[in-house]
Amino acid sequence: MFETVRQSKTTEIIIGQIRTAILEGRLAPGDRLPPEKQLGEQFQVSKQTLRESMRALEHMGLIDVRKGVGGGAFIVEVDEQVAAQNLANYLYFKNLTIADLSEFRRIMEPYAAARAAEGISPSDLDTLHQLNESTRENLKNKEWGLVSRDEIAFHRLIVRQTHNPILILMLDFVETLLEDFKKILKPDASFMESVLMAHEQIHRAIAGGDPALASEQMLAHVIDVETYLSRLKKSEVGRKLWENCLQIA
Repeated sequence: MFETVRQSKTTEIIIGQIRTAILEGRLAPGDRLPPEKQLGEQFQVSKQTLRESMRALEHMGLIDVRKGVGGGAFIVEVDEQVAAQNLANYLYFKNLTIADLSEFRRIMEPYAAARAAEGISPSDLDTLHQLNESTRENLKNKEWGLVSRDEIAFHRLIVRQTHNPILILMLDFVETLLEDFKKILKPDASFMESVLMAHEQIHRAIAGGDPALASEQMLAHVIDVETYLSRLKKSEVGRKLWENCLQIA
């Protein structure tokens, strides 16, 4: 299955070959890689180099190394949350701004809302409603962390209506970054209440099967969030919170 490795950066080459085998369908989740000795012979690398490669693949979430009888290195499907978090970690070092996030959201989230209005399942539509109800209850109880959780879950469920794994992944990690921004800037209760009102309008448009209205409502909501967070960041308190976070990081 694999070719002999005779170049520098052997670990990267081994990883590349295994990833290619997955992409081509020669390896699938649940498949067990050949034993260590056999793999070493196929790649013609030392045991140490091979083990370094296996550790890297395991860290990437591509394999699961199990010990004991029936153990070995098994191909696994990369967890979506792990992938999104890795992308988010990368962007933390890119001087990312709220405007950067919002620009992406302006393009993609209205489209996702329109797709939801075109064909959301009754169960997912009910879940959107329940998320809004949960948000309302958590606002009343001043459970700000739970409010944020429900708000992000609302957007993630809408994005899933595209059934496009690329869009789902990209928008998921953008929502993760937005959630982190909110943790830094600490929006107040009135802002959270306005978000709930916007989510309820979006839900009604989706429930009514109106793609144009759903898209319009989502775009207005994204712009409102960008405006509020940008203004908060420029305030004295927001600026200090932001700077303190960067210093800690």
